[in-house]
Amino acid sequence: MMSIDYSLVSRLERFIFASVSPTYAGVFRIVLALMLAAVFWPRRGLSLEGYSIPGLLYFFEHISFPYWFFTFALLILYGTGLRPRLLGAILVVLLLPLSFQTGLHASCQLLLFTLLFFSLLRSNAGLSLWTGKAESHPVSVGPMWPIRLIQLQLSVMYGVNAVAKTTPEYLSGQVLMGMSKMLPNFVVNLSDGYLHLGPLAIPVTLLAIASVMTEYILAIGFWFPRFRIATAVLGVFFHIVLKFMIRVGMLDWTSIFLYLAFLLPFDRPHISEIPEKKKGHSEPDYIPTTPKA
Repeated sequence: MMSIDYSLVSRLERFIFASVSPTYAGVFRIVLALMLAAVFWPRRGLSLEGYSIPGLLYFFEHISFPYWFFTFALLILYGTGLRPRLLGAILVVLLLPLSFQTGLHASCQLLLFTLLFFSLLRSNAGLSLWTGKAESHPVSVGPMWPIRLIQLQLSVMYGVNAVAKTTPEYLSGQVLMGMSKMLPNFVVNLSDGYLHLGPLAIPVTLLAIASVMTEYILAIGFWFPRFRIATAVLGVFFHIVLKFMIRVGMLDWTSIFLYLAFLLPFDRPHISEIPEKKKGHSEPDYIPTTPKA
């Protein structure tokens, strides 16, 4: 008969269903609210996508300001911890029409899915202005699997980009050379096959290969706890370099924000959440007993 590795089953169960720390869930909720406000904030000069959607253009031209005002008021309440599961679901619906801004749709989509997944947790159990003392430290905010969905989203983003770029045309630099000439969001001109940094000329082929390898590392590296810090440092450096080469709206900052889904120890209790033992009443973890005759 086939034996079952119960240690593997136990690790898998903890990976998916471990309790989320209320404190770190509160930290992520606050930063998520700030990122949503920054990305969805109305900006001048942005055109709209999806004109085929009935009423979308009329919405942006006539009622967008009061709609934005109401939505950002709810964002403030969400960030302070008022009914985050209910407000999170409402905000997903309210922010959806605002995600059709050209140049911001990718970062908007990432944040909307992040908000949807995170709204499955009771994140107001920690760092909330609306939680009473009686429920300040509940047994559990919820299981880890909504956080895993956010982590998986980040890996899929990098992984799909890396696979799509793993072609002879891209790795040879031809795609980058052509895109730098045709696309207005490119800051540098790579049409001669080199990236010029003062007296230094870097072949575009090396840039293409390095970018693809980096995205493969970012797609996989975060899943290994030992390499998470190094992977995050590489990702920050990668996106900073990209900002000097191509404008992608808020996608760089959104990607870096999602690193928190891996870097915050959601499955470990914060020091403030560990119950203190009364002095002079320490108890052993295990008390042996003698069976009665």
